[in-house]
Amino acid sequence: MIGVDDRLVTPGTMKWVRVGLIAGLASIPTTIVLYYVLGMAVDAAWAEGDLSKSFNLVNQFLPWMILLVVLKAVLAWTFRTGQFRASSEAKLNVRDRIYKQVVRLGPGILGKRRTGEISNTATEGVEYLDYYFGVYFVQIWVAIAIPFFLCTALFIIDPIVGWWMLAGLPLTPLFVGSSARGFRRISAKNEDVKNHNSAQYLDSIQGMSTLKMFNQELRRGKQMEADSELQRQTTMKLLLVAQLQFIPLELGFALFSTAVAAAVSLFRFSNGFMTPGEVVACVLLSLEFSRTLLLIGVFFFAGAMGREVAKSVLEFLDEAAPVRSAENAHPGEKDGQAVTIELEGVSFTYPGAEVPAIRNLTMSLNPNETVALIGKSGSGKTTVTNLLLRTLDPDSGTIRFNGVDSEELTLEWLRQQIALVPQDPFLFYGTIADNLRMAKLDATDEELMQVIAGAELKDFIDASPDGLDTKVGDQGMALSGGQAQRLAIARALLKDAPVVVLDEPTSQIDVETEALLHRALERLCAGKAVLLIAHRLSTIEQADRIVVMDEGAVAEAGTREELLAQGGIYASMIQTKQEIEQAAALKPAAAV
Repeated sequence: MIGVDDRLVTPGTMKWVRVGLIAGLASIPTTIVLYYVLGMAVDAAWAEGDLSKSFNLVNQFLPWMILLVVLKAVLAWTFRTGQFRASSEAKLNVRDRIYKQVVRLGPGILGKRRTGEISNTATEGVEYLDYYFGVYFVQIWVAIAIPFFLCTALFIIDPIVGWWMLAGLPLTPLFVGSSARGFRRISAKNEDVKNHNSAQYLDSIQGMSTLKMFNQELRRGKQMEADSELQRQTTMKLLLVAQLQFIPLELGFALFSTAVAAAVSLFRFSNGFMTPGEVVACVLLSLEFSRTLLLIGVFFFAGAMGREVAKSVLEFLDEAAPVRSAENAHPGEKDGQAVTIELEGVSFTYPGAEVPAIRNLTMSLNPNETVALIGKSGSGKTTVTNLLLRTLDPDSGTIRFNGVDSEELTLEWLRQQIALVPQDPFLFYGTIADNLRMAKLDATDEELMQVIAGAELKDFIDASPDGLDTKVGDQGMALSGGQAQRLAIARALLKDAPVVVLDEPTSQIDVETEALLHRALERLCAGKAVLLIAHRLSTIEQADRIVVMDEGAVAEAGTREELLAQGGIYASMIQTKQEIEQAAALKPAAAV
């Protein structure tokens, strides 16, 4: 059963499930005894005949009835507490596991998924587990046990009434089960539609500037309106199925069972087979049968909704992580020491792709050396970065850090050795200081200002009234593209790792700032291994070596002079760049 998968529950969850189950089961005989004592009081009053004496006899039973009512209330409170404590424990555990799985899968794989769908599953979707553990998981066992207890009590009071009540009991699960398949199909579709709409909504907010720039906000709005209408329709279908179940259950089986109990009990009383108190007890017990019938309907739907969420969660947790962890993984050399990286025969293909992103890649990165990695879009440059950071593992080949296979090194140590400035840096909501201190939690303001100056961001900080406490906005929206890029560079510089990976570092920086950035890199990356991924040829002119990639493989490699002498891809790129510059220089002269 999906609901008892170890990944969905914790020992705390099962503890509270047991508490709720014991309280729920204990409440059944407590209710039976309460109704039986009430029946005895009725019989005592009926037999006495004198009203005043009858009250005196009833008063003798009153303390027991009060005690049983209080006990029933305590058990009901414990039952509900156990249910919802179990559900809250489960929800916290599942959200934690989803986050850990997101970390395990890493950006290399998650980049192929929609963030909004994962977010919706971890938030709204997990809320449905509340129904699963708070309604279904405990109540199903209580609902199964109630008929056995009640039938036993009714057979003791009067076997004929017991047989009549038992005869109609199987009708409810048969009726509910008849529509189970259709309900599961609709609930699964409803979950898919909700995940899709959540992802669409998140995309629309994050891409609002693009929508407005292309005048597409109205078209997008109509599309989201249509998606919302589809979700409304699927939700209404779920409600329709629910109502088709609950109306017959509540108005049919539930009332019918009470009516049958009352009719049969009165018939038996009129023929002298039952006392008035036994009639009262049987009718009251029949109401508990009604509660069982309603519980069956409730936990069925709650279980169906919770199962769909549990199924999607487990499918996500079952997704294999792209990174292998060795049992004997260990830290490498002490932090701060120079690091040499070697890639030998490395190949990698993304899941579901037919063409490898990286094919038989062999290259090295040495201390005090800048290696430029260039190539057209889709040639595999960013995949190399993910392989170095071990957010992906190669299908074949070896990546070594100072001669040690990367799979033998702990991920924590390995990632401490690399400072990354991605092409599109992500800034968290908060201040500039908050985002910088992600690289070094105990960094002083003086250290922050030093790296800010190194990233040519000091003028901006000095001009901002709040200085280091300037808010960057959601995803850095309060900053310009160039400022966000330089803040990410400052964050990487603060990390002071022996290896620096710059993925298109000048993609959002003007020419003047780019020149300043080159001087900052020479000053702050001295003695380090620098991997520079770039499209702009001016950015890589000072690199010690250049590696040109084409369709996931190394097409050529060497110094700038060596590649120009070869007359290959790099030389062709330089020639094209020079022709464009010459054509641009001739345009003003031609106009004159």
